[in-house]
Amino acid sequence: MSISLGQNNSVTAQSSSGAEFLTAAVAKSQQELEGEMVLQLIQSVNVNNVPAPTGSSGFQVNIKV
Repeated sequence: MSISLGQNNSVTAQSSSGAEFLTAAVAKSQQELEGEMVLQLIQSVNVNNVPAPTGSSGFQVNIKV
């Protein structure tokens, strides 16, 4: 890919082949697929079944200096 400065447009990109566009399209579709998978994972988590903490475990920290 070459970038030319100083033309009517501030920056113009010219592709030497369609490989850059193909790579960008594949990367975009991969990101969309991963996004859908993450959304499904988040929606599948059922936070209503998580028990509330009991007792005082973890509320006190003993530090010796």
